[in-house]
Amino acid sequence: MKNTISICLALFLLRGLVVAQTGLSLPPDLQGRIPWDLETLSVAPDFEWVNQNDAVWSLIYTGEEYEGKVTEVFAYYASPATLGRKNAETGEFPGIVLVHGGGGTAFRIWALEWAERGYAAIAMDLSGSQPLPEDQQDSPWASKSTRLAAGGPLQDDEHKFFRLDEAFTAQWQFHSVSNIIRAHSLIRSFPEVNPKQTAVTGISWGGYLTNLVAGVDHRFSAAVPVYGAGFLHQGSAWDNHFDSLGTAGTQKWVNLWDPSRYVANATVPMLFVNGTNDFAYFVENWQKTANLASNAQYSMIPELKHSHLHGAEPGEIYSFIRTQLENKAEFISSIKLSRKGSQARYSIAPAPKEVYLAYTPDDKRSPERDWQLIPLDKAKGKVTIPSDARLWYIYWVDESGNRRSGEVLSN
Repeated sequence: MKNTISICLALFLLRGLVVAQTGLSLPPDLQGRIPWDLETLSVAPDFEWVNQNDAVWSLIYTGEEYEGKVTEVFAYYASPATLGRKNAETGEFPGIVLVHGGGGTAFRIWALEWAERGYAAIAMDLSGSQPLPEDQQDSPWASKSTRLAAGGPLQDDEHKFFRLDEAFTAQWQFHSVSNIIRAHSLIRSFPEVNPKQTAVTGISWGGYLTNLVAGVDHRFSAAVPVYGAGFLHQGSAWDNHFDSLGTAGTQKWVNLWDPSRYVANATVPMLFVNGTNDFAYFVENWQKTANLASNAQYSMIPELKHSHLHGAEPGEIYSFIRTQLENKAEFISSIKLSRKGSQARYSIAPAPKEVYLAYTPDDKRSPERDWQLIPLDKAKGKVTIPSDARLWYIYWVDESGNRRSGEVLSN
């Protein structure tokens, strides 16, 4: 018994030492299982500029080894400085890491948008590729790309789900988490970036990765996963893949790569954003994932569409990050809720502009449900939950226009 206690204490102290030295740590049950070199990841990787002649610069930095060779990762970088501006107060800018979703690439427009907001932004490609120039894309959010000679694994389902019996260096998540953290270490090293004011946001598979990264890299001051969530094996767009993996394979994948194994290790304030009818990440599992975070807020937006364009668009993302990084009071409302039978009471402070009851009577798969939105009298602070409600939550718009939500509850 004493030996067991001593071992546990030693592991606890070792974890604390790693976090103190690097700002990184794996969730306790993954320590020693995934061979990320946290000390290396905490240091800026080698890189070279590809282009510095535009408002948005491009670079290539060093990644993990893949198929016997060290990989290269392409990224766009933009800041107020690349736009010709200066921070009159400190000379430093807050930083943000932008994580694309499935089928995406490094998006120039995304980095530019955040630079125009006053942030130093890095948007990397996680498919071993480099996007084609802007004039060869069909739209600003198009993702035509060409393969890098030393690119890492493709972002296809084969590398996401079906390489579990191969080395970690053959698995997409191993590279993607590493490359996101390396991008964070890199921009933290830039003299124009305030290393104590950084955030990460990702869309779809990028939101999924944001959950993983938030549970490993504790140097961020805010994290916003959009759509992406965990408990994928309990209902998601990838049900057929888990059927193919079988019970043992599914459990192995969940233990290594499901966000539910990482989010509880996150210490950073997180905003979880999703839509009521998202086809990929189902409502109940999204809420279960968010409930694991120690410091979470929610924005379940009715019928939010799923795309890179729509996932980058919500102003709530910027308001939340600005509140956390710059101490601006733009995203501070909170809800208290109590329920007895079909009657619920709520209080929202500061007082919102609008309040609604959002509920669905449907027992269909998450994307196919019909959701109702009923205006509430915000002065009364009470609501009767319909007897046919399967899921419900309080939805409000705060004085700054942010769309907010309480926990999605079952009836």
